[in-house]
Amino acid sequence: MTIIQPAKSNTFLNIIIAILIAALLSGSLWLVALYNRLVNLNHNISELNTELNKLQTANAEVKKAIFAIFDSQNLEKLAEEKQLVKDRNPEYLTITEGSAVAKAGQ
Repeated sequence: MTIIQPAKSNTFLNIIIAILIAALLSGSLWLVALYNRLVNLNHNISELNTELNKLQTANAEVKKAIFAIFDSQNLEKLAEEKQLVKDRNPEYLTITEGSAVAKAGQ
């Protein structure tokens, strides 16, 4: 015959159950915090991508303006406005090895 003792409680089992419940709750809270950080990171990445696209567009516009300024037709027109003359036979500065400028550069 089996003897049942209802008044006796198993404290060791209760402690283990309490520890497991606490671990489950803390794990759940940690996962929620991790998910929130991931969502914030995704939002920051999308904002940075938007800003990068705007900067790339502005960069392309600046490059277009610079290329328009340095276009050969515009440079010739600018040279005419400033009354510059194109030199057909330019004479370039040459530096020999024995000169003081060549020695200073070494």
